[in-house]
This record gives sequence, C-alpha cells and structure tokens, in this order.
Amino acid sequence: MNRTCVGCRQRSQRAELLRIVSNSNLLAFDHLKNMPGRGAWIHPSSDCLALAIQRNAFGRALKLTNQVDSSGLVFTKEQAETMLAKNE
Repeated sequence: MNRTCVGCRQRSQRAELLRIVSNSNLLAFDHLKNMPGRGAWIHPSSDCLALAIQRNAFGRALKLTNQVDSSGLVFTKEQAETMLAKNE
C-alpha cells in the first residue's frame, strides 16, 4: 500500500515510511503503525522532516486546527532505520 511523504511529497510503500500521529497537539512516532486516528507519513530522512516542519505539513495532514509541537520529532538516521526494521 502506497502512502505520500508529507515532507518530499513522494509516494512510497508503507514499509519505507514512518507514521506520525498527534496526541494532544504533540507529535509522536507511531512505531507499530496502528494507533487510532489520522496519521502523517514521512521518510526516515532529516531532509523530509525539515521540509514537513517548515511547511507545517503535519498540521494539514492530521487536520489539526491548533499549532502542533514538532520538537519531539528529532531522530537520527540510525533511529529511523531501527524503527523501520521493527515493523518489517
């Protein structure tokens, strides 16, 4: 199943993307990709993350009316690869 990265807007397989959800206007990774509610999908890349934050893509993708706190979404390439590997 293909999803669109909110950072670069490229379509990729779900297994290649990380899912982000909103929990009381705080953004968090959905490691198991099965939390309830809307999710935003992003490549495990700092470039995609920076683009998404710059364009406020998470707020739009998650249909949030308030400003979201994306400060907890910093990840290293190694952390992102580990998260992806757990879900394969």
